[in-house]
Amino acid sequence: TGHSRVLHNATPSHANLTPVFSPDGASIVYSHADDDGSDLFLVATDDASPARRISVGRGTDNVQPSFSPDGRRLAFTSGRVGHPEVYIMDADGTNAELLTSFDFGDKNYRSDPDWSPDGRLVAFQSQFADGRFQVMTISLRDRSTKLLTSEGSNEQPSWGPDGRHLVFTSTRGGARELWVLDTESGRLRLKAPH
Repeated sequence: TGHSRVLHNATPSHANLTPVFSPDGASIVYSHADDDGSDLFLVATDDASPARRISVGRGTDNVQPSFSPDGRRLAFTSGRVGHPEVYIMDADGTNAELLTSFDFGDKNYRSDPDWSPDGRLVAFQSQFADGRFQVMTISLRDRSTKLLTSEGSNEQPSWGPDGRHLVFTSTRGGARELWVLDTESGRLRLKAPH
């Protein structure tokens, strides 16, 4: 059987959400929510040092961290501009900057970032004027974006280890199902119909 343990040095009260291991396994970044919003915290996995806050949300929600492959940076969702957008920052919390600054209208909502294994792209979900979410990528090099889905509502993208395939939830078949997209060929396949 597996083993589990409580990280007693994590933040003690309210909710701890959206945890992710650093690529080297030495630390965990998670979102700690209280009555004033949520911020990202970093905690070592194997020592007793206290968790350290690495985002400054000032009463907004900061969630869904995703490490760059080298562990030096994080993508995350923040509501600090009044609605959710994807930001990137150094893993120690410095140099935070807005990543998804393009505009598609008055319903801007971009979240659920996942950094690609080759470090070149961040996949995320973006809400459009019809209220549905679609999966997009943004290039870290030139901030160019690419819309990858359009049928149904498509959310929560996650890269495969090959950096070519994305899995996400989609309503394109009527129910919420798992689909896999080959980002190079554009081929889609249903992965989990029930």
